[in-house]
Amino acid sequence: MTTDFDTFAFFEPPPDDTFFALKVDRLLTWSVTPLQYGDHRPYAAVALLRRWCDRAGERATRRDFTSPHELLQDLLFDWLDGSSVAGDPSNLRAVALLYGELVKWELFSYAKYIQRLIARCELGLSYTEVSRDH
Repeated sequence: MTTDFDTFAFFEPPPDDTFFALKVDRLLTWSVTPLQYGDHRPYAAVALLRRWCDRAGERATRRDFTSPHELLQDLLFDWLDGSSVAGDPSNLRAVALLYGELVKWELFSYAKYIQRLIARCELGLSYTEVSRDH
């Protein structure tokens, strides 16, 4: 509760997109993996991402760049879709808590995620689809 996230330099100096993607992957994985201790981890991860987004947004505004929210949104989509840690059923509660916080702080758009799944024609999105198991 009293941690000052301004003293953490996790995303400083501003990394390039590839390095940033690796750091986001590491942060999200750390925040939900059962091999780590502490219920604070999803909240800490979101706080670090919020801090980065705020600072990157200020830089983008000053330099007339695109918003960092789009980059972050893509990385969050990709991690949720491709991470073995995110896909592990035993981590469902932790991933739900993490993404709930991301939605709460408007760092992740559930609606855009569903749009992306629909655009990719993902199976299982329609209630009219019959399960292959039945």
